[in-house]
Amino acid sequence: MNQREQNGHEVGREHLRAWQREIQKNIFQEDQDFKDLIHKYLSKNNPAIEDELSDFAEKVILELDPLVTENNLPLNLPRMETYDGIGQKINAIIHHPTYVGAGNIIYSSHLLERMAKPGGLLEALAFMFLSSQTGEAGHNCPLACSAGIIRVLQKIDNLPEKDFYIQKLIDPSYTNNYTGAQFLTEIQGGSDVGLNATEAYQDEKGRWRIKGEKWFCSNADAELILITARYNPSISGTKGLGLFLIPAQLTSGEKNHYTLRRLKDKIGTRSMASSEIDFHDAYAFVVGHPEEGFKLVMENVLHISRLFNSFCVIGMARRAYHIARSYAMHRIAFGKAIIQYPLVQENLAQIKSENEALLSSIFATTHLQDQFDRSEVKIEKTKLLLRLLANLNKYLSALWSVEHIHHSLDVLAGNGAIESFSIIPRLLRDSVVCENWEGTHNTLRMQILKDILKYHLDEIFILHIETLLSKKIPLDLHQDIILKTIHQLKEKIKFLKSSQEELQSLLIKDIVDLMAKLYGALHLMNDALDQMEKGVQSKKLCLDFFISKHFNDHAPVYDDEYLNLIKKIVQSR
Repeated sequence: MNQREQNGHEVGREHLRAWQREIQKNIFQEDQDFKDLIHKYLSKNNPAIEDELSDFAEKVILELDPLVTENNLPLNLPRMETYDGIGQKINAIIHHPTYVGAGNIIYSSHLLERMAKPGGLLEALAFMFLSSQTGEAGHNCPLACSAGIIRVLQKIDNLPEKDFYIQKLIDPSYTNNYTGAQFLTEIQGGSDVGLNATEAYQDEKGRWRIKGEKWFCSNADAELILITARYNPSISGTKGLGLFLIPAQLTSGEKNHYTLRRLKDKIGTRSMASSEIDFHDAYAFVVGHPEEGFKLVMENVLHISRLFNSFCVIGMARRAYHIARSYAMHRIAFGKAIIQYPLVQENLAQIKSENEALLSSIFATTHLQDQFDRSEVKIEKTKLLLRLLANLNKYLSALWSVEHIHHSLDVLAGNGAIESFSIIPRLLRDSVVCENWEGTHNTLRMQILKDILKYHLDEIFILHIETLLSKKIPLDLHQDIILKTIHQLKEKIKFLKSSQEELQSLLIKDIVDLMAKLYGALHLMNDALDQMEKGVQSKKLCLDFFISKHFNDHAPVYDDEYLNLIKKIVQSR
């Protein structure tokens, strides 16, 4: 290798070293737009929150990230051991030591303790947003499952052990705490929970037992399992399903009566063990009254999980964007940094603008949930509105975040496909799994369609967004376009309601898209207005791009104004 070649290689490698140093910076302090949301929603009630998030963000990058990366290597993934060294059946899941280390960092955020307090959900999920910037990390899904169990236990009073279980779940140490799991899926039905065949019955002593099979059991080695089972074989569908809590260990110290068949070989979230499980008359506690089981699942477990899922995938996409943007600043091609090329700028501008809208939307939704939990809101039918908003957020955040991570990977070109080069490939794999958790796109579309037809949720939603718009908003924040889009939404829903059933299932796609985009745009608009009062334009720029991309009837106009817009978006933090 001659001197010129050697110098060229070294220059290129130095650019990459500079990029690596850049992406090791504190992900809270480097994200001004996220900091502004924290200040808007949380700092008043908890003046220490920004310091707490900053300290945790430092741990996420410098300590958690390396552990998660090592834990996700093929030879370090969880494995199942059926027998111990002397041939005794143990049916245990074995984790690499880095799994425990990662868990202790994530749980040290006191996330579950925060969410267990009335009105503490948004504060908790701000930490989830940061921990998810390392991917699912083996623990972010179990966090959501544990949160669902805490939520449902707080709503019932017929479980004597509930206070003990809640305290074990909120313990800020993975080494010492309990983690939760929620098993609904069976081989004959995932989204169609009404097909559940696993049975719950009472033995001669009146104790509940669970018999049957669950097909997709994530966090398979959880200490507490929330499970649906048919308590009355004569009642079909979801009405015959009760909700039960299965402890992994009995008071006698022996293991409860269920066995793992095998671990799932998933495309992503591979550090978290998922399994198929057979229940052999396992002991269980009924949660609430058997006949209200499915209602408890929908209103507490799935509802909260969908909020968690939204924060998780938005956080993954946020990290992918920052890695890609930094790479584009340091990667030289044809004489200049690739971030100077309009095609790269446009790609990054779209990712940032849509991610900002998603984050504004889920922050506003979770804030409303906290207000509802504290009985602070008097809006009629808030519970139904929150059900719709959770579904809209889960739908669009999952749909877009996979695309955002994919297109962040594109910025790195061939390097983007290399698992050892950046964490983006793992973020992409994890996001694909999260995309289909807690309801696929079609499941959520059909749920929203049913709710529109049964509960008139469209009317509740439109009244809500029109109330949001009633504030005095400057015209340059696109209020006229938003009003026009609301009118279009009304017309689309009117046509949907007059259409036959099969057509409705297709027409709902555009309606759900439009509802989710409208809600994101409205709250991005409000957040932009807050920033503008402080002389900051970052979210206003994102709003301009978002409106141009999603609410204009014509194709984008490529002119100097457009070039200037995308350039400014990628320049902002």
